[in-house]
Amino acid sequence: MSEPINERRKHVRIDRNFVITYQEKDGSAVGHDISQVNNISLGGMNFSSTHHLKEGGIIDIDLKTPFISDVIRLEGLVLECKEKIPGIIYEIRVKFQKVPDAAAVVLEKIENYGIPEGE
Repeated sequence: MSEPINERRKHVRIDRNFVITYQEKDGSAVGHDISQVNNISLGGMNFSSTHHLKEGGIIDIDLKTPFISDVIRLEGLVLECKEKIPGIIYEIRVKFQKVPDAAAVVLEKIENYGIPEGE
């Protein structure tokens, strides 16, 4: 299968259903909220939310994975917030900012774990 000609991603996107908690950094309307990751890579992630998030806003993210017992703390730039079910569900695309080394190691494990052998 050939890659799409307009692919801009630098990292493989892996479908995973990890749990996250997140909060808008500026303390806006959303306090701590819980969600589930749709897909993730070293560069960012996509998740669903019951809250609309402002594009260009920064969120603090706590990611829970089976790879380590602690949460992985990340900061993300909201690239897009698309309404999926009017007024109820939003799909959020986030680009990670300033990924700590320890978090990068776990994100790389997630990518490697999700790539089928031979690719």
